[in-house]
Amino acid sequence: MPIVRAYTGDIPSDILGIHRAVPRMLYHIAPHFYFDDSRILQYWNKPFETEKLLSNFKVSIGMDFSMTNEMTRPQKMYSSFLNKLWVAWLQSRGHYVIPNVSFPDEWEEDYWLEGWPKHSVIAISSVGVTRHGNPKEWLKAVKRIREELMPIRILRYGPLIPGEDTENCIYFANDNNRSANGWQ
Repeated sequence: MPIVRAYTGDIPSDILGIHRAVPRMLYHIAPHFYFDDSRILQYWNKPFETEKLLSNFKVSIGMDFSMTNEMTRPQKMYSSFLNKLWVAWLQSRGHYVIPNVSFPDEWEEDYWLEGWPKHSVIAISSVGVTRHGNPKEWLKAVKRIREELMPIRILRYGPLIPGEDTENCIYFANDNNRSANGWQ
């Protein structure tokens, strides 16, 4: 797995989908990739164009290729690899990136944790678990992340999951839902 360096810099005041976080926006916005994999691929398949767009921001959040129940184990492993590779590649090119720690329901396995940094600001989304997952298993995975990666801060995207440990978390609204309600 690619090795990702810790991010310990400034926390963005908001996060927006990369398709909304246009360069004219304020420097303190962090673009994210919390949307459908087919849309993420549009950015993945044009890495230098995407990098140029992201260079307009102080920090971005790593890609979020899915690891859902419907996927096979090799597909989940590949998604985990791509998520880490993107962050490691941008870091190697001098960009600041907050690792987005995605995880499968098979959270007891190790492949999805390998390569993520300890003592870093990280991002986690709960949007997928509300549609495709098991919230109780999601909570166990987040507990494992806290124990093994010991993040200094967790940027949370999506709804609060009942029973979630909110210590050191900063919550951001699902801007994809805002868009459905008329926000551009």
